[in-house]
Amino acid sequence: MNNLSPHLDQSDDRKTEYFPMMRFGKRLVHYWAVYSALGMLTAVLFTLVSYFGVSYQVTQQLSGLSERNIKEPVFALGEKGATANLINQLKQYGLWEFSASEIVPRFFIKAYPVDLNLVEDISVRKRIFLHSLLPHALFVRQEALQKRGKFKSILSKIDCAVETLDFGKGIEHENQCPWTDFLAEEEVDFIKALSKEFRTTSAEILFGRVDAVPTSIILAQGALESYWGSSRFSREGNSIFGMWTWKTAGIVPSQREDGKNHKVKIYDSILESVRAYHLTLNRLEPYEDFRQLRQNTDNPLILAEGLSLYSERGQDYVEDIKKVILSNDLQRYDNYSLTDFDLPEFTGPVSGAIHLAESSKASM
Repeated sequence: MNNLSPHLDQSDDRKTEYFPMMRFGKRLVHYWAVYSALGMLTAVLFTLVSYFGVSYQVTQQLSGLSERNIKEPVFALGEKGATANLINQLKQYGLWEFSASEIVPRFFIKAYPVDLNLVEDISVRKRIFLHSLLPHALFVRQEALQKRGKFKSILSKIDCAVETLDFGKGIEHENQCPWTDFLAEEEVDFIKALSKEFRTTSAEILFGRVDAVPTSIILAQGALESYWGSSRFSREGNSIFGMWTWKTAGIVPSQREDGKNHKVKIYDSILESVRAYHLTLNRLEPYEDFRQLRQNTDNPLILAEGLSLYSERGQDYVEDIKKVILSNDLQRYDNYSLTDFDLPEFTGPVSGAIHLAESSKASM
């Protein structure tokens, strides 16, 4: 008795011995065809779920930037003065060569090695300096943008013209907006703290000051002021940007002119040095031109024009900033961002020889 389906001939019967079949509606199809179709359908569904899941996650992260708390950095452990160890850490944590993702690990160090000035190869010294400073610069920018986002959100709740709003005047003044009536106590405290930090009670001026400095400018000025991390002030006092002080303890410049009493300020860490420099550009009057330019552009080559008062060299100093940015392609770092995840403890061996020699000048 022939048990074959009327739709199959004898040759089809022989095929079923090697390729099992199943009934799908009124038709017989190979098992492998069904499994392949189901596999493809599963892959498509998985891709769609993953895509929308990631998109939602990214959207949530961006929308919550001004609300979430930024974790304080965890400093990487390492022997002070061991440049070779720092190089190995940069390699292990993915900071020696950057991937196309432009996401930078949370790698923070207390200080640059004291023997960094002995690295003979200038290109190596530059990479050590830039790639170590980059996470600190991104972190400080992240802090600034978080404050700006929160401040902007609070301003939207106050039913007053920003140009007339002053957080220092009491509401008893005639025509003064009762801005505290629109806000929660925590928001009022935030505004007061922000006004104190940036030394202004004008809402309009404050909004121009609470902002971030481009990463490329941070890196370029750090390179100029510290000779790519090899200066005495950088190695002994974490003073990456050569900030002066007259009030606190500091390092006396060896070539300080007679009659002057300024010192170069000492910081507990590289991060504190970056924070102080960043606040200086955002707060002090000599950099008002920089902040005015920033309201219309984020191009670092244009913004550099507002930094002529940072150095006694004036416009020549501005041209040096531009030269460092261009010759080292620092603008590529302006699109980088910092990951939220802390790094595991460094476990790699100290290896990989570097060339050491007498202190040499770093070129632009």
